[in-house]
Amino acid sequence: MLRFAAVLGLLSLPFVCAEQAQYRLFHRLYHPSETQGNFQERGLVSIAQNSTVSFQFAPTFADDVSSFAEDLQAVKDKDLLLYQVALEREGDSSEAQWDVSSVKACHLVGSTAETIYLHATDIHSPKPYSLNYFVSPIPHDGACPKPRFMNSSKKGSNIVSFAQVNTTVVIKGSHAPPVPHLMTPPPTTSQGEPLTAMPEKTFLEKNWMYLVGGLLMLVLVGGGEEEKPKKQ
Repeated sequence: MLRFAAVLGLLSLPFVCAEQAQYRLFHRLYHPSETQGNFQERGLVSIAQNSTVSFQFAPTFADDVSSFAEDLQAVKDKDLLLYQVALEREGDSSEAQWDVSSVKACHLVGSTAETIYLHATDIHSPKPYSLNYFVSPIPHDGACPKPRFMNSSKKGSNIVSFAQVNTTVVIKGSHAPPVPHLMTPPPTTSQGEPLTAMPEKTFLEKNWMYLVGGLLMLVLVGGGEEEKPKKQ
């Protein structure tokens, strides 16, 4: 009975794996004035049918971070050095088709958390088409840490500590923008100028004809016949 259960469990493994969609993430350092490096595998995102997301770092992630630390120390203009994360989508045949999100490489120094937003058209059956990448904490002004801090031996002052970063992956569905409420344009003249509203008439201007007619009726009817003189 136990042997049958073990065989049944092994047979069910491919079906469990088949229910998960997997997408690879890649990373690299990029500097506009330096030789462009190749993307290295960063990890694997697994999305279950119930939209549960899990992330697994690539075995070479820690080594890549150590290599990035050396490059960060060697580059002169650190403000231009970017850390890029790329999403390999279904059907992508080359790196040129990947969606890429970037942060300043110097912000990896001292960062303890990262958030990866994967955007999909349908959150119930997600197929990510783009990503946004963020690290925290970062300075409020977005500036790179001072060189003496980045070169110190204190914990969290070197990019190597980024290898133990806490990762959060979030699936975000697309939302249609609100429909604008258009107002009817004001009427205009043939010359394109807006029509000015006519001033409202007063009570006398609206009803003068009725008042004049009433006065005439009083004059004609109210006097009656003239009183005849009495005889002596």
